[in-house]
Amino acid sequence: MPTASARASVRASLSTMTSPSTDPEAAVRRDRRVLRGSVRIPTSKPDTQRALLMGALATGSTAVTRPNVCSESLVLQEACAELGARFVAEPEHDRIVVTGTGGAPLRPSTILRAAGSGFALRHLVAVTSLVEGPCVLTGDQRLAQRPLTPLLDALTELGGKLETADAGLGLPLVNWEHGLTGGTVRVPADETSQFASALLLVAPYASGPVTVEVPAPVVGAPYIRMTVAMMREFGARVRLPYGPGEPPAPGGIGPDADLRRIEVRPGGYRGRDLLVGPDATSLFYFIAAAVVTDADIVVREVPLGRHPFLDDVVTVGRRLGVRIDREGPDIRIVSGPPPAAPLEIDATGIPTLVPALAAVASDLPAGLRVTGARHIRHHKTSRLAVVMDQLARLGRPLAPVLRDGALDGFETLPAGPPAALDVDGHGDHRNVMALHIAGLALPETVTVAGAETLSTSFADFLHCFRGLAAGRRGTDGALVTDAGRP
Repeated sequence: MPTASARASVRASLSTMTSPSTDPEAAVRRDRRVLRGSVRIPTSKPDTQRALLMGALATGSTAVTRPNVCSESLVLQEACAELGARFVAEPEHDRIVVTGTGGAPLRPSTILRAAGSGFALRHLVAVTSLVEGPCVLTGDQRLAQRPLTPLLDALTELGGKLETADAGLGLPLVNWEHGLTGGTVRVPADETSQFASALLLVAPYASGPVTVEVPAPVVGAPYIRMTVAMMREFGARVRLPYGPGEPPAPGGIGPDADLRRIEVRPGGYRGRDLLVGPDATSLFYFIAAAVVTDADIVVREVPLGRHPFLDDVVTVGRRLGVRIDREGPDIRIVSGPPPAAPLEIDATGIPTLVPALAAVASDLPAGLRVTGARHIRHHKTSRLAVVMDQLARLGRPLAPVLRDGALDGFETLPAGPPAALDVDGHGDHRNVMALHIAGLALPETVTVAGAETLSTSFADFLHCFRGLAAGRRGTDGALVTDAGRP
């Protein structure tokens, strides 16, 4: 192991470089794990979720090709099957065929269970507003603590009637009413974009036009754009009157679309064939790994320029000093020298990247400041607080950035020796993956508890990284082969 002064000297010399070199060997980072090879990332979980829900409401059949078959998409399938939709898996074609309810979901024979998925609960609450007869929805203890009231209030304004079985608990929830009347509702998006997405999802089945007003600030705006784009693909009549934002291609939506006012006319969805693209957040774990290792990774079938959120993720990666190039239908991710100047990143629109950004912060000598992450305390865990606590155990502390008394982000602090080599994701898949990335930066083996949660979005995560492990780059720059796991 190099001395602290030697490590500081290497990092200081790297920090004087202003841009990644075109020669991968010129960007070799000494005393690093080495990752080499190619991987395929999962397809988009948020796109899969939206496609399954819209297909379940649509008239006719929908073929969802290359779906992300994770635990959260299975929760949606089970609930929508109770509402009368039919799902047939065709593994030989890597697709799920959905026969929709034509906008008339049936009264379920049992309680609809969202498990720990905030997306499932919020969107199923909206969908059950179309059911004739009461529906009962529930989820786990953490889900009962997550925000829901603004969505219930907005649905009530549109003619719904919802109440909690126990006002002190939040769940179970009973949706009594059948049908939505239409109208104008104003829904906040400063804690989650899912309130707006859930309202938009069912708006084509209201008896009259629905206008959803989304005041600033908007967190996770790319997810609302994703919802609007897919609604258009399913034939919904959606208009964003405050341009820019008219689709650059059929079904699309511009990355600068103004979301303050979204108008939806009645008409429902029509079944269609849909190919799900790659998952942007899953891609970022390999970009983050290139910050803390000596990496040269090809990620298969990632079409840049077609998915705005994917392009946003690539932009963040390049700001971190990682070289990301197209190679035909694939992209190549190569470690580069870290940025010479301090970085500031607003995470308002990229909430799922925050844990991984925290994981790599200690490997950016010039410093990293991330803000706009206040809302992720309402995710499966208080994500940033959990990750910061666990990173401190690994000797990678971060300074909290507060806004209105709440944790809104972090700044880098000097790294030190680890106090422990075992960390815990607290039952949250995003935390587990971020802590694994942080563990790649240490010479010791780090144990991360919570691998069973990876099925929530990226079941093959550990398998992919084990396949990339090529050894370690010594202090002299020579590659030392290591058959152990990264």
